[in-house]
Amino acid sequence: MPRIVIFLDLDDTILQTAPKCPTDQALTPAAFNHTGEVLSFMTPAQRRLLEFWREQATVIPVTGRTDSALDRVAISFTSWRITYHGALIRQPDGTLPVWWHNEIQPLLNTARPLLNEYAAWLNANAAAGGYRVSDHAVEECLTYISVKSEDDGAALTRLQTQLLSTGLPPELALHCNGNNLALMVKGAQKHDAVRRVTAELKQDGPLVTIGAGDSLTDLPFMQICDFALVPQASQIQTETWSQYTP
Repeated sequence: MPRIVIFLDLDDTILQTAPKCPTDQALTPAAFNHTGEVLSFMTPAQRRLLEFWREQATVIPVTGRTDSALDRVAISFTSWRITYHGALIRQPDGTLPVWWHNEIQPLLNTARPLLNEYAAWLNANAAAGGYRVSDHAVEECLTYISVKSEDDGAALTRLQTQLLSTGLPPELALHCNGNNLALMVKGAQKHDAVRRVTAELKQDGPLVTIGAGDSLTDLPFMQICDFALVPQASQIQTETWSQYTP
């Protein structure tokens, strides 16, 4: 029988912050900050779904979180792990596969000067733009730039429009969902990582793959999978399904 593999985006798919949770349900703490404060929760439906998946399948996180941020998620992942928006891929033992150094690291090294230029520009305009900027590196490779705002996403929508109007370099890709924006390296994104990990897993026999995500930028990795799952009120539903609402 084919094995079932769930490629699972985390934030706003299987867990979310308190303001995004229903107020009439018992919530389960699901992710924490550096001091142990609860930041995100799972609803009963999310918790039951995750428990079912873990009993029946292999669950692989596909997340924009860094390694340390993933460690603060209250879910035990025992197989491959895809982090940094797909720029980092760890084997079940926690090590990087040889092909990460041969295929992905060169892409990150090539794009680093561009990311550094964008990081400098974003930081110079952060106060006026109403956002804050972080860059994330692994083994001295800059993986992506993260931009966050504290409003309802209006500041990042304006920033996204501004960045796209000037034209992104072909080496970079842009992700924006709510109050999160990221500049990523093409070839080192979620769908690239899912494709590589799927190829590794298929060496041990046939698979049935399910992709679960909430964001438009999750769609490319979900389309690689045999089936796709989308949570209610997600960016995917809001921006692509609205015309089919009865």
